[in-house]
Amino acid sequence: MVDFQNFKLHIMTITGLERDALHIYVGIGVFVLSLLLTRPLNRNYIIRLNIALLMSILFALAGEFLDLRVNYPNITGDNLRDSIHDIINTSFWPVMLYIINRWTSLFKDN
Repeated sequence: MVDFQNFKLHIMTITGLERDALHIYVGIGVFVLSLLLTRPLNRNYIIRLNIALLMSILFALAGEFLDLRVNYPNITGDNLRDSIHDIINTSFWPVMLYIINRWTSLFKDN
């Protein structure tokens, strides 16, 4: 799992982004990329939105699982609090984009 940690540090070095900002970009990126990749598979926008939201949340959970494995079996309350913070940070904007697209007309043509 050290490889995952090194990968994250490498991405932070290349992009110049802080850890929290990286989580935000990853969450939005996974959401948008999922919408684009599912377009040829399904033209139903609601289904694609659901898949994109699910993928972004699963990606956040998987990343935090990999982060917590580094400290296992010595996981502390601080580790869990940081993981919850990261999951919220990664998932916040995908959830907001989902809500805006699903239940408002903000991005609709009509």
